[in-house]
Amino acid sequence: MSRVRAYYGNRPVEKTCRANEVCCRRPVRPQAPPQQQLGRCGVRNAAGITGRIKNPVYVDGDSEFGEYPWHVAILKKDPKESIYACGGTLIDAQHIISAAHCIKSQNGFDLRVRLGEWDVNHDVEFFPYIERDVVSVHIHPEYYAGTLDNDLAILKLDQPVDFTKNPHISPACLPDKYSDFTGARCWTTGWGKDAFGEHGKYQNILKEVDVPILSHHQCEAQLRNTRLGYSYKLNPGFVCAGGEEGKDACKGDGGGPLVCERNGVWNVVGVVSWGIGCGQVNVPGVYVKVSSYLPWIQQITQSYQ
Repeated sequence: MSRVRAYYGNRPVEKTCRANEVCCRRPVRPQAPPQQQLGRCGVRNAAGITGRIKNPVYVDGDSEFGEYPWHVAILKKDPKESIYACGGTLIDAQHIISAAHCIKSQNGFDLRVRLGEWDVNHDVEFFPYIERDVVSVHIHPEYYAGTLDNDLAILKLDQPVDFTKNPHISPACLPDKYSDFTGARCWTTGWGKDAFGEHGKYQNILKEVDVPILSHHQCEAQLRNTRLGYSYKLNPGFVCAGGEEGKDACKGDGGGPLVCERNGVWNVVGVVSWGIGCGQVNVPGVYVKVSSYLPWIQQITQSYQ
């Protein structure tokens, strides 16, 4: 193994020491994103924050620290430890969107949101995660557990996120009402299982996977070829992505984001809702179509519009 020294940030200037002197390098301070970007929605940090954190073993699909600054973990409070409930997406300084199916049975005061997390097993991040209590939970009034129609929830944090102190945390943008991302390749993220069933393992580092967005007709046709049957009708409040082998959201990813880029801005187009297995060819994953719920989202979060 070659001994190559790695630096994050600007390379230190080498100085020559005189006899009987010891030269010390000035520590390299983590560089936060430019001030004008802090808290701005839709900024994906593709190279991570302050540079890359190198893991002993890189695994394909690992995201960089701070690459998806809107991805949050929703936890259920427990006397001994916090229990992971589902993923979520920060959409402004004080609100999270997630899936109703993993929030519905919880009282808001039983929940806590962890923001800025990346590696759940190690504290190697340049900036620490922060946690906020949840003061209110809004489940979509037309949510139906039988079909998971309108599978959307909004959580309000007890206090806003201070983006100047937490440069690794920022919201995703909400999409335009008329935006259509059919055919685009988008990204979904989570700490969920890497395969369906008992052989799948939950992940330590936040994972990313790119998936294509399907048209409503194409998705409905593919889902009719599953156990759902030929009479299945896909609710227009859903959007589908995937249908490629081994690339999908899976168990434990529920409530997390599906984000698409347009003109350099990342929009939360979907919320992980349900699927038939995980990562099967021609069996797409199903997400809440965020653009169909903009009036309701804006009604709940109106103080931030």
